[in-house]
Amino acid sequence: MGKTYKAAVVGYGPAFNMGPTHINSIISNEGWEIAAVCDQSEERLAAAKETFPQITTYKSLDTMLKKEKLDLVVIITPHNSHAPLALKCLKAGVSVVTEKPMAITTKEVSDMMKAAKAKKLMLSTFHNRRWDADFVVLRDLVKQGLIGDVFRVEAGFNGYREQGTWWRSDKTISGGAIYDWGAHFTDWILQIVPGKVLDVSGFQVKNKAWKTYTNEDHSEYTARFDSGAVATLTISNLSAVERPRWTVRGTEGSIVAGADAFTITRSVDGRMWTTSVRYDSVKSDWHAYYRNVTAHIRKGEDLVITPESAARVISVLDSANVSAASGKPVKPKYQ
Repeated sequence: MGKTYKAAVVGYGPAFNMGPTHINSIISNEGWEIAAVCDQSEERLAAAKETFPQITTYKSLDTMLKKEKLDLVVIITPHNSHAPLALKCLKAGVSVVTEKPMAITTKEVSDMMKAAKAKKLMLSTFHNRRWDADFVVLRDLVKQGLIGDVFRVEAGFNGYREQGTWWRSDKTISGGAIYDWGAHFTDWILQIVPGKVLDVSGFQVKNKAWKTYTNEDHSEYTARFDSGAVATLTISNLSAVERPRWTVRGTEGSIVAGADAFTITRSVDGRMWTTSVRYDSVKSDWHAYYRNVTAHIRKGEDLVITPESAARVISVLDSANVSAASGKPVKPKYQ
């Protein structure tokens, strides 16, 4: 059977039921035991204990790290707490998975990677949407070369509405609106646009009429790559004009996202040819993340979501924030 590995979760909820999501995905792999859950809420700890009666519950991470012999801690807490909690775990000799984003600043991710390297521990971020069906389809279409060399990407979400009044709309906690879905989009963009990031230019707007939160209402950045490609990400709740979630331009055609399929338009023998590929032509597979983590820990297989790839996402987002404040392009540390 081999060794049984013990895992714990810090932050059981309540956002999006991610505590049970992580736990169930971990234990779907042979050789894992969920030993503990740590949360500051008695109500959430009670809910965790009811669903997973074998666990021990804690309100203090320090206490949990002292009492439990853990192999992995999963951190599912507000964004600004990821780095300090991860550093505690790493320094205690425990590998770490953080929810996305890995942290908020480039310095934080640098400190986390340094601590993991010093202890020879695994550090990763739950970029589970790397296995979303629509992204897998898009990635494969680009890799097939159907539209030639990618030179321009426009991506993001647009709408017109106030943000909710919770921690994700507090910039000091969230890092800004672009750190939520923008972390997923940035991870995706860095998988389909070739080359290193030369610089990032950020732009942000706050609707002064919406005073109940501090996040920007429109956040965007443009990243230039050494391949010559350019990518713009927009996360806006101040846009009354909808745009496709993805528009990818290549030297031989384009890919545009629709409601349930990508439309591919390309030049073939001097004529324009259009077809569509549905998102459900493949299946999303979030369990692939912890299958890979398990194979990495048990067998030494390569980690898919490396700390370097997660840090690259943060370096772009952090640079976008700095650039928006200064009005000048910023070269990210992790390119």
